[in-house]
Amino acid sequence: MTGDRGQHWPIDDDLTALRERLFRHATLAGMHGDRLDDLLLAANEAVINVLEHGGGKGTLSIWHNATCVTVEITDSSGDLAAKHVPPERPTDTVRGFGLWLMSQLCDELTIDQADEGSRVRLRMRLDAEPAC
Repeated sequence: MTGDRGQHWPIDDDLTALRERLFRHATLAGMHGDRLDDLLLAANEAVINVLEHGGGKGTLSIWHNATCVTVEITDSSGDLAAKHVPPERPTDTVRGFGLWLMSQLCDELTIDQADEGSRVRLRMRLDAEPAC
């Protein structure tokens, strides 16, 4: 089996350090170029949502296998649901389109709720062709 056990970090205000960790892990997995940039931007949006709307606490996890890199962001509030992802970019605001952006940048976006919080999962294929 190709892959790894992943890395897990608490979410805090040091977004630069979190992005650097994500960059290192995704690069070692074989991600590069625009797809890497897209994953980093989508993950950054999800982390900011945790800090601003998700109770301010959470965890970011990243792992990969032979075909995909997966980033999972959890929060402590549990209020986020898949129904919150707008089908089109909101045009009546300069903020508030992070979920839509994540859905556009990543190959897969899933949102689940549990008693302990919400979970956002971002998945990107290493190569645009094979399925995860």
